[in-house]
Amino acid sequence: AFRVADNEANTFTLPQAMRLVTRNPARALNLDDRGIIAEGRRADLVLAHRKGDHIHIDHVWRQGKRVF
Repeated sequence: AFRVADNEANTFTLPQAMRLVTRNPARALNLDDRGIIAEGRRADLVLAHRKGDHIHIDHVWRQGKRVF
């Protein structure tokens, strides 16, 4: 999502890029339990931040449980 948003060849903001790589694929595959952050959803999440030109993964949750 960061790379999509950073790409000057398109006009995606970071929130739009996040939807592009999360919500839209889940919908395309009929995975109704994931793709957005909401009550009752699967809660597969990644907490990341940018430091210079690099993206760092801080934490990962799978089905609401922290795994990294």
